[in-house]
Amino acid sequence: MVEAKHFKHVLAAVDDSELGQLALVNAIHQAQEDGAKLTILSVFEADQMNVFDYFSKEKNAAAREDVEQALERYRQVAVDAGVLNIETLLSEGEPGEVIVKDVIPSINPDMVVIGSHSQKGAEKYFGSQSSYVANNAPITVMIVR
Repeated sequence: MVEAKHFKHVLAAVDDSELGQLALVNAIHQAQEDGAKLTILSVFEADQMNVFDYFSKEKNAAAREDVEQALERYRQVAVDAGVLNIETLLSEGEPGEVIVKDVIPSINPDMVVIGSHSQKGAEKYFGSQSSYVANNAPITVMIVR
């Protein structure tokens, strides 16, 4: 029989959505199970801001600060759960591409956990961020529903 893979470094791609939080708790569970390092990533999507906020230095900085504060909350959840080796990471851009092209090559995790999002609008035709990661990441991907 084939043995289950033990992971050494789990990347949790999270946001404040329900599925993002579910991805976080599943990544924490996997890191605990395997005694793995946990990197918690949030991707700041400045292009999702309205044009007035995007070009306002104060509003852009405030939005980025909100993501940084959320990352600290996520780190505390992992600490409280007993994960010993935790890092947080804030990146900017299109989440799927950032995860696959920038984050994975730079930190070398062997698993990424990401929430699934329902495919609405254009995503129905072009695919979701989690779909992009699943199809392009060179490592194990867990998509949480």
